Amino acid sequence: MTGQLVNLLGDWMQQTAQAWVVWEITHKATALGIVAFLSQIPFFIFGPWVGVFADRYDKKRILLITQILAMVFAFIMAFLIQTNQLMVWHVYLLAFLLGTVTAFNVTAEQAFISELAGPGNIKKAIALNNSLNQLTRLAGPAIAGWLIATTGTAISFWCNGISILVSVICIVMIPSKVRIKEKAESGLKQFREGLNFLHNQKLLRLIILFAAIQTFFGMSIVQLLPAFSTMVLKGTAKTLGAIIGAAGAGSLVGIVFVLPFVQRIKRSCLAVGGAVIWAGFWYILFSFATTQGIAMLCQFMASLGASNVLTLSIGLAQELTPANMRARIVSAFMMIIFGLQPIASFLVGKSADLFGISRMMWINGSLMILFTGLLLVIPRLYNIKSSIKIPAIRNQIIG
Repeated sequence: MTGQLVNLLGDWMQQTAQAWVVWEITHKATALGIVAFLSQIPFFIFGPWVGVFADRYDKKRILLITQILAMVFAFIMAFLIQTNQLMVWHVYLLAFLLGTVTAFNVTAEQAFISELAGPGNIKKAIALNNSLNQLTRLAGPAIAGWLIATTGTAISFWCNGISILVSVICIVMIPSKVRIKEKAESGLKQFREGLNFLHNQKLLRLIILFAAIQTFFGMSIVQLLPAFSTMVLKGTAKTLGAIIGAAGAGSLVGIVFVLPFVQRIKRSCLAVGGAVIWAGFWYILFSFATTQGIAMLCQFMASLGASNVLTLSIGLAQELTPANMRARIVSAFMMIIFGLQPIASFLVGKSADLFGISRMMWINGSLMILFTGLLLVIPRLYNIKSSIKIPAIRNQIIG
């Protein structure tokens, strides 16, 4: 977690700086959508293999390799910006490469954290990890915005590379036991086993629908923030950093203070669906914002719900899954949810150029409420309770 804290801080700095660089070069929301598309499409392309890969090989070694590659990509971006050689196609290429590395890293990381936490502590460990993510999301963009305004964009990428080095050192210090595994079946066959398990679990399948709505429409709004900050709010990189930081603050408060109450709700689908509707409502209000203060308030309030959607979904997916299939379920989860996101990113970016940024934010928020509301009126959906026992699920697998 120490390594994660430093690493995620640098990662959020780089994400903010990268979005600002692309906007400065192109001034097109479509370009922001393309970068998001290339960053996320690897989750879909490599989805059938990343979970099997993490289940089959040493997760600690996977994390070390992926982190080192991410560090190299960060330094390359920093060098290109520092020497005034950066072109938009450089960003596209590095976004795809980093997205590929991230697809393998995130899956192995989630399963590795679960192994370190042990049975009974998985949801707590994931909530702690997500809390760090949102804490750094609060600080990272604000620091990046200040650095961009004072010293330029390259420094954020240099800082991220150094932060990854700290993370690598922390990972090396963690003792891990490499289990000798029997000869494994093909990757696609193992992935299909994970999908079959997911298909047979009604609770997980339905919650994934809500998580998919949140990522498809909610996360698409985030990519438009650089354009919104300059064209609507007439601000600078500091404005962008403040808005993203407000979203991080909302997510942190949501995970630390709201999540414990949400977890007590027996009908998990109703709890997660309600969080999606809450976020959609505030995204609609955000589309009408004309000042930085109102925009920050709307992002803060929307993130209170959005953070609980993904945290609950990933936590349940792992807690209700046998250890030997956990990475495969996570990869299937990521593939289903984030596999749709590249398409949404491109469409939203293109539509924002055609119809306006604020209007697309309003449309996305409205669709979040509409689709979630339609799902919630189906009685057999919200009547499904979260009190599913893990032994019962394992018996289903054995049967």
